[in-house]
Amino acid sequence: MAITTHVSPDVLYPLSFMRATRKLPSLNYEKIEPLDMPEPYQSLLVHEGDMTSRLEGHFECPIKVRCLRSSSNGHYYSREVLLHTEEQEKPTEYGAIEVSLHALPEETRALVLQASKPLGGILNDHRIPYSSAPRAFIKAIPDGPIVEAFGQIEADYLYGRSNVISGYNGDIIAQIVEILPPL
Repeated sequence: MAITTHVSPDVLYPLSFMRATRKLPSLNYEKIEPLDMPEPYQSLLVHEGDMTSRLEGHFECPIKVRCLRSSSNGHYYSREVLLHTEEQEKPTEYGAIEVSLHALPEETRALVLQASKPLGGILNDHRIPYSSAPRAFIKAIPDGPIVEAFGQIEADYLYGRSNVISGYNGDIIAQIVEILPPL
């Protein structure tokens, strides 16, 4: 079976798609340059690595997934998630991911579908070679769904990124939108 190498032109995909299926308004955001992002967001978001490692380093704790919504057609698995610290369950990231299941080895697909560990952690644990390519950095106005996911937000803006993870053969493993809470 052929694996897609198509990346959506919408930098908020798959979050935009998941919001549309729930009949929610589009996220109010603007693209920003990496250097315009304040710290600690710049250090956490402006890189070509996985977010799992960065968040675990920043919070000095393993990161877990709380799946808010998910769907799969057997080829693609999408989920809207809240990442949180393992011990105190402190929110560390809100986002959405679409994983091309056929781009992963069979033994890791079940781990992705379990939705308990972030994709970056699974790829790292199983030594699956990949590259991470941020497509855009964003400054978003927190709205109802994001406030609901984080629990409470006392900030006018949140920072995030749109990212594509590819295998070294060029196949797209995942498209991701990652938004951090106020830090």
